[in-house]
Amino acid sequence: MGLPKVNIYSYTAAANPYFVISLAHKYGYKFDRTQSLSSVLQQLVTFEGEPALFDIIEANPDKDLFMEYFTKKYAKKDETKPDTKPFDAYLNFSGQLASIQTSAENKRITTETSLMVLAGAVLIAFAIISKK
Repeated sequence: MGLPKVNIYSYTAAANPYFVISLAHKYGYKFDRTQSLSSVLQQLVTFEGEPALFDIIEANPDKDLFMEYFTKKYAKKDETKPDTKPFDAYLNFSGQLASIQTSAENKRITTETSLMVLAGAVLIAFAIISKK
């Protein structure tokens, strides 16, 4: 026979009834306490449209499943871009500086930094000696 089908409204209402009440108040709806929470969600979507539906999906416990499904189904594939390495988007994520700086540049930068630190130390020593 199979399992009974459950729609998004009844599933969300059963998983988070306080959300349904707060969503109804957000859109200014008052409802009878005898009315089922899933029918409140259905009415909200009927009268408010996409904004209410997006709020319901955002609060749904399985929203990641929805997002994965629609991304796979409706995502546009850009086949004009060449394949890139997975680490190219991140600066030095792979730990290699070869594409950013060469080893000669690294030595030059290290030497310049060392000279600046030495010059600063000499300047401070000269200032201390001349103060006395």
